[in-house]
Amino acid sequence: MMTEPLFSQVSALLGTSGYSGPFELDPMNGGKNNRVFIVRQDSRIIGVLKQYYHSRDDLRDRLNTEWKFSTFLWNHGIHQIPGPVVSDPAGHLALYHFIEGCKLTPERVTRSHIDQAVDFYLSLNSFRESEEAARLPAASEACFSFADHIRLIDNRVRNLKNIQDRSAADALALEFINQELYPVWESLKCRTQKFFDGSRIPFDQEIPPAHRRLSPSDFGFHNAIEDTSGRLFFLDFEYAGWDDPAKMVCDFFCQPEIPVPSRFFSHIIERITAELIEPDIQRKRIDLLFPLYQIKWCCIVLNEFLPQGRSRRVFTDTSRDFESVKEGQLQKARNIITLVSRNL
Repeated sequence: MMTEPLFSQVSALLGTSGYSGPFELDPMNGGKNNRVFIVRQDSRIIGVLKQYYHSRDDLRDRLNTEWKFSTFLWNHGIHQIPGPVVSDPAGHLALYHFIEGCKLTPERVTRSHIDQAVDFYLSLNSFRESEEAARLPAASEACFSFADHIRLIDNRVRNLKNIQDRSAADALALEFINQELYPVWESLKCRTQKFFDGSRIPFDQEIPPAHRRLSPSDFGFHNAIEDTSGRLFFLDFEYAGWDDPAKMVCDFFCQPEIPVPSRFFSHIIERITAELIEPDIQRKRIDLLFPLYQIKWCCIVLNEFLPQGRSRRVFTDTSRDFESVKEGQLQKARNIITLVSRNL
């Protein structure tokens, strides 16, 4: 939604970057947490504006996290991102370079795209020992022990109990959560705990700092643009920071919007773990975490049913048919649980 106060804020923001005079804001579709606009002046694109979601019920500082991470990447020569131009933290606004390109579709994901994503991740971590990297925060849902991973997902599962039964879709979601999701999650927790009871891998002990890596978070092809030369640019770092590399791999494969073909699983794991300490143990950790993170993403796709999730979606698009959206998300959740159940 474009309002007079927004235009005034953007005008002031552009002025700090040397732009003056009339401009246009063209809304871009697809944002799920923030409003995104193409900024034009004299029919020329001068950048992409993000208006970040903020709420008393959501304490994430989305702008500050993304701005610091993007600036860190840009200053270290990693330019496969929208370059940061100027920000207005008080107004929850930031301007970035515009990238001409298109979104990928699941059937178009190739080995080249896979390697570009891994190269990007490894490149940013080549600077992890710099002073600037040390000042970056932990990722928004960072986990450094198996106990952390379990607690994170358990909290997401339990939070789904807060769905209010106001529609047929809500009732179906609550039935699914109680009769399918929750039992599968409890079974997975039990199986994981049994493994640790007889394992040398500590359940509560955090991985040491040397094992941690910088993560874009929410990393996947749903947050990428391909230019006409086939080069990928990566977007959306509002959850980025230090995290467990095994979690990054699991999230990369579990995000449902543009699924990564399973045939690339071994290739990615080999490349990511090759530079880690004790790579064999890291591969085992990924194997153990993967089904747990399928449950996490099942919970994420059900966010549409929660008040906070709906609030973010209304912020980005007031025209959505939310009942239809919820029905589609519930089907995605069912598909995920079906996959997990087959391997129990």
